[in-house]
This record gives sequence, structure tokens and C-alpha cells, in this order.
Amino acid sequence: MSRAVLGLAFVLTLALIVVGWWASPPEPVRVLRRHWSPLARVERDPAPELGARVERWRMITASGDTVRGLWRAAGTGAPRPWTAVLLGGLVTGDRAALLIPDDTPVHVLAVDWPWAGSRRLPPLEILIRLGAIQHAALRSPAALALGVEAVAGQPEVEPSRVLVLGASLGVPPAIAALRLTHVPRALVLLDGGADIAAMLDAALRGAGWPEVPAHAVAALAFRLVRPLEPSLHAGAAAGLRVLILNSENDRLVPRPSAERLRAILPGAEMRWRPGDHVDPGHRNRLAATAHEVEAWLADAAREAGRVAPGR
Repeated sequence: MSRAVLGLAFVLTLALIVVGWWASPPEPVRVLRRHWSPLARVERDPAPELGARVERWRMITASGDTVRGLWRAAGTGAPRPWTAVLLGGLVTGDRAALLIPDDTPVHVLAVDWPWAGSRRLPPLEILIRLGAIQHAALRSPAALALGVEAVAGQPEVEPSRVLVLGASLGVPPAIAALRLTHVPRALVLLDGGADIAAMLDAALRGAGWPEVPAHAVAALAFRLVRPLEPSLHAGAAAGLRVLILNSENDRLVPRPSAERLRAILPGAEMRWRPGDHVDPGHRNRLAATAHEVEAWLADAAREAGRVAPGR
């Protein structure tokens, strides 16, 4: 058999493998559960250098994996505080706990992204490490769910008052994490959207990519992280109180993606805020958002208290 025939056979075989991979994506919940391992123990170490009531947490799974987080307890005067388990932007990581005002009467655990490398990679490095990046992204819902399970077992936490908060890139994992834990009673989504492919496409075109290659790369990237797509997990939020907060002039989340997020969560309350995408440097705006969520939780609790017993 000639080299040309062998080469053609190789190319055709590779093409069939790629087409099969593209046409038959794995079942998303099965992928999420593949990255899940039950909580074995929590190690809590005080971190006074980061502020009052702040601790570093190491959450170790039964399989030996470790997820890191930062905890800040509510002030001692807070009656029956809620506990927020959050996942924010990739660069902010677990330090998102320090962005919430110290006077907010809520316990906060910010879970870090399960990625040990640099968080500001150039395009070529992203391509080289694509497999590791995909693995970390698909592991993020399990990391967040592990944080939820960890707080639920702490003596100062009331399990019936635990909420999941996803901000920016943390929104898709926050919704997907609901497949792995039944503890949360509320869900707050800040500056995120559904239809990941459309958001990736818009981001690439906003960075100056021509339409055709942007669409192709976005489609490929989406295929790699498809199990995180919010529309695949919306049903897991049934029965939860849900608040969606989006920015009117968000340069990173197209308006249709934000509206799609509201459409897949029909029981959610959606509010629009002036301004651009949430930014760690906008402390006043973050404080206002934290207090808005605090008021929403208080209103929801009062509304629940007005429901007659047995109804």
C-alpha cells in the first residue's frame, strides 16, 4: 500500500473521530459527577493579616483532591445570618470574599478556581494548555459544590440559610453546581448569561476577530466546556429563590445572553443596574450590590414567614 493511500486513510480516520466527537457530546451531568468526590474534612486556619474574622480553608475530598477558599464570618451581632458560597472571576479567585463589605451580616466563603497556573495566559499558552484548562473549567462546579457542603457542616452555619452566588465567569459553574448539592436555598447570579457560545463569539469579535474565525473558535471552545452551559442545568434551580443582577452596558455579557439566562429561570427576579461589568476595583458599586442582595434575602424571608402553615 502506497504512502499516499496510508496518508489518506489516516486523514479520513482522524476526520471520522473528530466528527464523532463533535456530533456526540457526553451527557453533561455525567461529566460533572466525574469530577465530584465527597467532602472528607475541612481545615480552617485564621488569616488575621487579611482582615478580621478571615480564615483560609482547605477542603479535602475523599479522593484526596484539595479545594481552597477564603472564609469571612459575619459580625457577632448578625441574627441568623445567611451564608454565601461564591465563585467569582478567574483572576479574583477566593479573594472575592474580601470584596464584600465587612459590615454585611452574612458569612462568606469564596471558593478558588481549581487552576494552579497563571491566570493571565497569552493566546499561545492557552492553546498549549487547552486540555488542562478544560479540565479545570469542568471541575469548577464540583469545587463550588464542595464549598457548599463544607459550610453546611460548620457549627456557625444554618444549612437552611445557605445561598450560592456566581459572579461573571462564576455564573455557569454556580448553576451547574446545583446538580451536585441539595443544600442551597437561594441562588444569586451577578453579571452573567446563558448561551456560552454566543458570549464567546461576542468576546472574540469585540477583541477584533473577523466574524468567521470568531464563530468557529467560539463553537470549538463551547464544545470543550458544554457541560457548563446554564440552559442544561436550569431545572436544578427549581424551588430556589433566584435573583439575577445584570449591568445595562455590559461589554462582556451581550444583552441577549443575559435575557436568555432570565428565560431559562422563569421563577427568578431579574434586575438591571446602570454601568458596565462588575469590576473588583469598583468598591462602592460592589458594596451597593452586596446590600441589595442582603435586602432581597430579608424580603424573601419575610415573605416566607407570611405564608400560612400547611400551604
